[in-house]
Amino acid sequence: MRVFRYPLRALVGDYIRSSIGVAVGLSVLLTVPASTTIIVIFGGVTLAFLIFGLRTVQHHVMQVALTEEGLGCRDFRTRALPWDDLSLVKLRFFGTRKQAARDDGSGFMQITLKGAGVSMTFESSLEGFELLAWRATKAARDNGVSLDPATAGNFLQLGIDADGDVPPPGNDPDFSH
Repeated sequence: MRVFRYPLRALVGDYIRSSIGVAVGLSVLLTVPASTTIIVIFGGVTLAFLIFGLRTVQHHVMQVALTEEGLGCRDFRTRALPWDDLSLVKLRFFGTRKQAARDDGSGFMQITLKGAGVSMTFESSLEGFELLAWRATKAARDNGVSLDPATAGNFLQLGIDADGDVPPPGNDPDFSH
């Protein structure tokens, strides 16, 4: 079993952005004479940054356990997804086309896994993301789950051939192929 977390260095920027957003929104709400327009606009901005901050805290406390049998995730709740029950895999890239073409780590990827009434989504800043993505492709192949063209292309960007039986990233001895 391998346990992965989001490293603090990957979350610091999100903590700073959410803190500044909440501070600016609250400072306007507390210092400018109240009107419906001000309350709606800056109340909405404050709420959005507060939700973003809570999502960052969720990533900070999250632990992801990866085994040959399945995937477990614990943050504010605990979820488990056995690989045999995996029914959907999506891997999306978020960034500009220029960032995707440079292949320099700009932008980020997000993988969504569903099955057995459970849905889990992880960003590429998660430690062990490539190993998790590799294991998800193996389970998808074993379960006969088809991947959409964008997902298959994004796996290739990670160096993972979703149709091939390739060894895990770094030839991880804990995972067979």
